[in-house]
Amino acid sequence: MASKKEHRMRSECPIACGLDIVGDHWTLLIVRDLLIFGRHEYNELLQGNEGIASNILSDRLQKLQNNDIVRSIPHPQNKRRKLYYLTGRGKDLIGLIMAIGDWTQKHLGKPVRLPVSHPAAASASPEQFKERVLHTLQQWEIEYGIH
Repeated sequence: MASKKEHRMRSECPIACGLDIVGDHWTLLIVRDLLIFGRHEYNELLQGNEGIASNILSDRLQKLQNNDIVRSIPHPQNKRRKLYYLTGRGKDLIGLIMAIGDWTQKHLGKPVRLPVSHPAAASASPEQFKERVLHTLQQWEIEYGIH
């Protein structure tokens, strides 16, 4: 089996190259948590329903940061902690995450469930959902001085 570096060198396929960055189980779940569920602290990400191990979370966050999908800032209440947030590249993954959710509902009959309190939960269309999620992220960024 070729290493990730060798794979990128052998393939010009955009799907293969994209999967090198976000193609494992945990990476897109971390992006989902940052994007949709408003989890920005390490411990919040660690406590997700899927049960990610701390070493895997640390590894994937580093990989996402190395690929300019996630950045971090010091936590305003405790400088030893960090708050993680998505860059523009990370936010652009919303379409992929929505497509996976749509595919799952269509082919596996698994409903996509959002917290009732999530501002996008009552969306009437995928575009409204996307707009509301991105607006919520923008408000969080303004609150924490990222803009």
